[in-house]
Amino acid sequence: MLQRVLQFHVIFVIFTACLIQAGCAGPEADDSLFPQESWRMYAAPEEAGWSSDGIATAKAIYDTSGSDAFLAVFDGAVLVSWGDVSRRYMCHSVRKSYLSALYGAYKAEGKIDLDKTLADLGIDDEPPLTEREKRARVGHLLRSRSGVYHAAAYETPKMKERRPERGSKEPGEFWYYNNWDFNALCTIFEKETGIGVFEAFKSRIADPVGMEDFRLMDAYHHLESQHSIHPAYPFRMSARDMARFGLLFLRGGKWRNREIIPEDWVKASRHAYTVETTWDGFGYGYMWWVNVDESDPKFGMYAASGYGGHMIAVLPGEDLVFVNRANTYLGEMTEKAVLLRLIDAFLEARVSSPKAAPKLLSLGILGGERGAQERPAPEPDSRVKLGDYAASFEFEGEKVFVETIPYVIGDMIGRRVRIEPAGDHAIMTDDLGQKFVLTPLSKTEFLIEDMEIPAVFELDDGGLPVGITLDAGPAWRVFGRRTGE
Repeated sequence: MLQRVLQFHVIFVIFTACLIQAGCAGPEADDSLFPQESWRMYAAPEEAGWSSDGIATAKAIYDTSGSDAFLAVFDGAVLVSWGDVSRRYMCHSVRKSYLSALYGAYKAEGKIDLDKTLADLGIDDEPPLTEREKRARVGHLLRSRSGVYHAAAYETPKMKERRPERGSKEPGEFWYYNNWDFNALCTIFEKETGIGVFEAFKSRIADPVGMEDFRLMDAYHHLESQHSIHPAYPFRMSARDMARFGLLFLRGGKWRNREIIPEDWVKASRHAYTVETTWDGFGYGYMWWVNVDESDPKFGMYAASGYGGHMIAVLPGEDLVFVNRANTYLGEMTEKAVLLRLIDAFLEARVSSPKAAPKLLSLGILGGERGAQERPAPEPDSRVKLGDYAASFEFEGEKVFVETIPYVIGDMIGRRVRIEPAGDHAIMTDDLGQKFVLTPLSKTEFLIEDMEIPAVFELDDGGLPVGITLDAGPAWRVFGRRTGE
């Protein structure tokens, strides 16, 4: 009997120790700090410690900001959701922070060495790099300090204007926001790891954190061979998926109990290696913008930022993540100053600690000032014979009506597209590599997913398409004819 009592006592002690250890595992083990299959949302701002009046003030700024969608996440749940947060917009330069995260994961496995030079890695370009340029190290590229001022894909006109003369700086000497660095990092990543950057992002980040909308077809290599052999790597992504990426970094690279990105890489990424005067109060880390202004309430915030106002902003001290989207497909933009003022309004609206057990609802069931329903997907017209639309079209011209879009063909869409049936939808692939899902609404009109604009077909007497117009009016239109292929 005594032996049984002793055995029971030992088992009880071990079991109790396990419970204590589980209870002390840290915030990363707390399931309430992460979304489930879909995001949860506070039933009212006061549940999270925010003022409804303060949120209304922020909403008034948002309504005039030019933004198309916005998410604020506090303590792992949604505080506000404005616009269509499930729609995939172009991420523009937010993509660079995605690649930076992958560098951290694969560096930890010894597959990437930040001290290797371009010469060590066999990285060159056309026209060729100089021997001095090849002395740039991977770490220089991550900090945008390579000293390689070669033309690059996906550059904006301002980036081209500001690019220094080739050979004017030593590697590591000077900071310039350099698409050549960012694009070459994609080539280096794929060469060193043996895996495509998009496949790596999906398997190492998107799937583990449960992204709801991201697909491999939502990213592509954007090559401009007339400028460089190194392609850019654009992503399309929804605001709610971008918020998961931001929350991953807010949680130190961990998702529940699993390390996705090493914590030391998260810290290194948000360290400002350069303070950039054109971004008032911000420095630059490993492809993240970092607030270094100690007088700013947002001090310590770091952001993945893209053209047009696309942003994932992480505020570690406030347990907040913000995501902003602008419909750059239509030339719409959110000014940086307005976006920062919007974030300030949220900080000012916080009035108390959150409730001990805040009431949470599924994101999407609230409407009005704080939440928005997902737009239902249109039903495809089953009478349309999609096989008749399997053809190639070449764009012959465009009309652009807004100043924020310099041109469409060759940038927003390729010069040629190929349409193929895919179940009750079709896939449109352009010669840049982009893929879009088309939903047939009638024999003459299909809806382009994500762009959310119509593709209008001109039919011949036999009902076969001979012309196509992508109609993003009042922003732009492009039109083309069926080729002989």
